[in-house]
Amino acid sequence: MPTGNFKTETTMINEIMRDFTNITELAAVYVDLRGRVLSCKYNFSNFCKYIRSHPTLSRLCAYCDAYGGLEASKGHCPSAYRCHAGIVDFSVPVIHEGHLLGFICAGQTAVTDPQLPQIAARSDWQNDTTAKMYYRQLPIYSTEEINSASKVLNLMASHYFPDILNRSLDIPELQSSKSDVQHHMKTSYRPEIKRALVYIDKHLNNNPSLRDIASHVYLSESYLSKIFKQETGMSLVQYINERKLEQAKLMLRGSDSSIESIARNLGYNRTSYFCKVFKEATSETPHSYRRKYRF
Repeated sequence: MPTGNFKTETTMINEIMRDFTNITELAAVYVDLRGRVLSCKYNFSNFCKYIRSHPTLSRLCAYCDAYGGLEASKGHCPSAYRCHAGIVDFSVPVIHEGHLLGFICAGQTAVTDPQLPQIAARSDWQNDTTAKMYYRQLPIYSTEEINSASKVLNLMASHYFPDILNRSLDIPELQSSKSDVQHHMKTSYRPEIKRALVYIDKHLNNNPSLRDIASHVYLSESYLSKIFKQETGMSLVQYINERKLEQAKLMLRGSDSSIESIARNLGYNRTSYFCKVFKEATSETPHSYRRKYRF
């Protein structure tokens, strides 16, 4: 366990967020390793306040906060992503005396770059008139502005917690926290593969075929199959199955949808087959996974 004074750590974390939000006018909050809020909600948008007031959506917010933080910790640098509601956030890990304490999550903006990775399935709030009104009030940032803000937050946090900049840290909490959702949207992918990945995520419940994807990115089926394997390390079928598994885990952990509904939303015609595939991949049934990992 960390040996530092928790009150002092909490005071420093709040000072970082207060100064950062005063400078940038972005939102910030400090969460633990499971995404549970541990601080004041600095400069929160009306949209996020409203979304988090709904229990089911709030669980998805916690999931995104925790996942975004873990990804930043593994990469030792903050990176922007879109949450389940489609808005842009980024996270900075708080590491003290070799222990990962939690994450400072910041952002809550719309963004002009649609290629930013979405780390969770889009939640269904678009038919809520109040949510739509608040969404239109969000500030709009470019990707360059978001990246600059994330670097500023990282520098501010590392002033108090220099372990953040130590790339050789062996963090037990991080090593034992296996990420359940892994997007494959690294910036080094060629444009055709990026477009293919976005298309797959948007049409996951329709079981996108090789022909559909190849047509969308204007490549032959054989050539797409070849370069997709080269770029991602897996075939299209393997990737689609993995994405379905990731989305199933997300919905089991963060929603009240029935197993039948989840199977149907992921393009499975038979719930029994979905349960079989899920158990083969995880060694757990969907029901037992939900009981074990539910937020």
